Amino acid sequence: MSLGSSILCLLREQTHQPGALASLLDVPRHELQDAVARLRESGVDIPLHPLRGYILQSLPEKLVSDDLLARPGTEWLGEIWTLESTGSTNTVAIEQGQLGLPGPLAIFAEHQTAGRGRFARKWESDAGEGLSLSLLLRPTADQRFWPRLTTLAALAVARCAAEFLPGDCVQIKWPNDVVASGKKLAGILAETGSDPVRGNFVVLGIGMNVNQPDFPAPLDTTATSLRLLAGHAQERGAVAACLLGHLGALLPCLLDDFSAPLSEVQRRSSVLGRRLTLHTGTTSVEGTAEALDPEGLLQLRMDDGTLQSFSAGEVSLRPR
Repeated sequence: MSLGSSILCLLREQTHQPGALASLLDVPRHELQDAVARLRESGVDIPLHPLRGYILQSLPEKLVSDDLLARPGTEWLGEIWTLESTGSTNTVAIEQGQLGLPGPLAIFAEHQTAGRGRFARKWESDAGEGLSLSLLLRPTADQRFWPRLTTLAALAVARCAAEFLPGDCVQIKWPNDVVASGKKLAGILAETGSDPVRGNFVVLGIGMNVNQPDFPAPLDTTATSLRLLAGHAQERGAVAACLLGHLGALLPCLLDDFSAPLSEVQRRSSVLGRRLTLHTGTTSVEGTAEALDPEGLLQLRMDDGTLQSFSAGEVSLRPR
């Protein structure tokens, strides 16, 4: 944990005089003052009261790395980066992986100019409204298990969203979308790469709609946000930390006990039991989504009665 994160952890609990805070953190007074100055530069309001000492007054609307690292559930991460603007957080994470960064690294961007989803689709979000996150991971599990990561990430997003929404409206649309009240709330894009020293890595890109007050046509009929569903704006830092916490809790299931989260994914599925069209590359097939196999592949009951498994594709649900 960085010095800035440690300062925020302690100031969340109570105020501290500078000398006492430096002693608690076992750092020289000038290092403490420099760290507080950096927090202030990032937008954190930490006034110095003559009697009470340092006070954590408020946090900025934008995401702050030290703040996220100070929140429970993010301890498993090596680093968290918060960027003002970038082309794509997935591109940044892949570049860092190719340079040999070990991870786990979480990269957030307030604004993406070239955010992307599956099938090269553009993921759009105005600055400060959604969450644009990429995780650089180097799983120790055999690479044949890595496709499970998309399933685990979808469940982490669904669990996170459910904490901020009333009722039980959050579902997972196989293979990589999270929907709420029938509209898209988040999407996931997994990409792989390698570097000559550390070997293979995976990047999990997650785009989540948080504080969008509305969507332009035609997205207004297919997309939604936590704000629209809950009826009020959300603290994005709290949502980001919640998401990271659920990811940290679920990623160990990549190899051990994957069946438990898979069962929850099936319970949350918006496609199982539904008649659908599955678009796979240049072909399309129709059938009824019957189950997810032990690896999370979609099992379709075809019109001729056979059961076929699919690892990826674009799902179009048919009217009930």
